[in-house]
Amino acid sequence: MATAMNYGKETSSTLLAAMAEGIGETIFLTESWVETAQEVLSEEADRRSGQLRNTESFTLCEVAVNPPAYLKCGGRLSWNVRLDGSTVSVVQGELPASECDLKITGDHSIMSNMARIQYQNRDPRVVAAAQARLHCVGRWEIEGKMPQDPSLMQVLRTLHDAMAPKTMPRFVWMSPEWVTCTRAIVTNRAISEKYRNDLIDVEYTFSEEFVNPPKYAFPDRETAGFWVRCERGGVTVGYGALPDHLQPADFQNRGEYTPVVPVGRTVESAMSESDRQEQQSYLRQAFRYDADKGEKPVFEQTHKSGEPNMPQALGRVMMVLHDELSKRSSAICQVITKRFLRSGGISLISTEKTSMTRLGSITTSTTSMEIPKNAKWPCQQPRAAHSLLGA
Repeated sequence: MATAMNYGKETSSTLLAAMAEGIGETIFLTESWVETAQEVLSEEADRRSGQLRNTESFTLCEVAVNPPAYLKCGGRLSWNVRLDGSTVSVVQGELPASECDLKITGDHSIMSNMARIQYQNRDPRVVAAAQARLHCVGRWEIEGKMPQDPSLMQVLRTLHDAMAPKTMPRFVWMSPEWVTCTRAIVTNRAISEKYRNDLIDVEYTFSEEFVNPPKYAFPDRETAGFWVRCERGGVTVGYGALPDHLQPADFQNRGEYTPVVPVGRTVESAMSESDRQEQQSYLRQAFRYDADKGEKPVFEQTHKSGEPNMPQALGRVMMVLHDELSKRSSAICQVITKRFLRSGGISLISTEKTSMTRLGSITTSTTSMEIPKNAKWPCQQPRAAHSLLGA
């Protein structure tokens, strides 16, 4: 009798349907992102020079707070754009609102995802629904409005669509959308000429599961996580707990969601020695438990065969996952429980510390979470003021 294959509920989302293909390679508002945007905008403005000749000038400034901490950019990234006819000026940096026709300040994670929504070849209803979802999960400070000239609007929309596939998304750690990034990385590497032949004899299942994830991102409080099944070169990446018909995993990480987040979201290649020492201090305190009191481990690993190492061929495919997924992880996550705060006010390593439940600043030795001074819930803002460049 064939084994029933129950992979759980469907996890696709409107947000993914509205986004560009791929998972992007450039971080929103970094120097390389701005340089590419300048090239795109200059080319489009030149193409439409006849239409733009008599338009009024327009200046846009966008400020993203809580960018990835490993960038060590002081908690803010920004750029400004000035269009005067077909003349274009694009630079990094923030302008005062008095010098802008439109200035938008928001969370870097939300703005990154907004920047990945495409207009071209997308159902406008899906685009509107995706924008509304992002609009209502962030806090925004919006001053001014988009231009009214249709040619100028089209220039900005073309820029937006061109940058969408280049921009890295930033999803909540271990969410269904986040797992799509995992799937793209693992699958593309597994089928590449470099690795595909080495996997043809590999049969192996890897799983990570984390319980009690934050309700705002996991309303059903289902187990967060992902799994990878390699079956003689065929690779499948799924969301959530490992399905019953694939149990037990050859290698499984399992733990509490909240205390593991700071470790799961570090970028190893960017860590200094002091960062590593601080991380070890965090691990010793956050992962401790008292077995004599019946406490369960905060984090544990199990191996079906007792062998902790996965096959080398699969290990080479997955070795980039940690850093690449950390770069694409959102700052919007609950970071630490009262239990861990009471244990010594532990600072978290190379992660942003953002709470959806309150305004304010959460500061540690490595980064701070900044909220725009006049921020409001986005549903209080005019719907016309979407970021990035969204009309």
